[in-house]
Amino acid sequence: MENPGLEHRLTESEGAPPEAAAPSRTERKLAQVLAGAREVILAHGFQAASVDDIARAAGVSKATLYRYFPDKASLFAAVMSADCIWRCEERLPVETEGRPLAEILSDVALWHARKALSPEGQSAFRAALAESERFPELGEAFFDKMDGGRRSLVPILARAAERGEIETDDPDQAARHFFALCRGDLFLRRLFCGAHASCEDRMKTHVREAVRAFLCIYRPAP
Repeated sequence: MENPGLEHRLTESEGAPPEAAAPSRTERKLAQVLAGAREVILAHGFQAASVDDIARAAGVSKATLYRYFPDKASLFAAVMSADCIWRCEERLPVETEGRPLAEILSDVALWHARKALSPEGQSAFRAALAESERFPELGEAFFDKMDGGRRSLVPILARAAERGEIETDDPDQAARHFFALCRGDLFLRRLFCGAHASCEDRMKTHVREAVRAFLCIYRPAP
């Protein structure tokens, strides 16, 4: 007698994606080194971060650390390249289908503000800024990560323009204006004045005003 339940489970199993292979010992050790280095560098900055402190935070010997990275500069480059806080967003983490543009922009602005004003985001920004003159290629790479949200917003604004919700023939420039409005003085205020300068209520008020200003600027002519 056939067992449809078993057949269903087999079909599901056959159609399921293969499980990802477990990371190798080398990959696990590398991740351990990067995690320790990230902790120390974002807390103290590149200059003040010592190899001894990084090895201690990573739980590895200095010999192991140097096996992966010949110097502190290459380790710093790897940390900033792997940093997940400012990773490029290929797709904005907000729902866009069937929603009013104002709601979409509000969600995008709040997502961006929370990431930019988070302790992790601020620490990564400070570390990259402090070393951008010494390592200009890292500064450019970090800026590219920060700019990922703007690039992802461009097609959303292009479709909104096609529907007549906004008026622009340059959605790329419109996206730049939008994120400039989102940042306003919040980012620098948080950077210089500390966490108390960016409470949730103030951030939400700023986001509402930024979205309202953007839609006024790009409102279609009557």
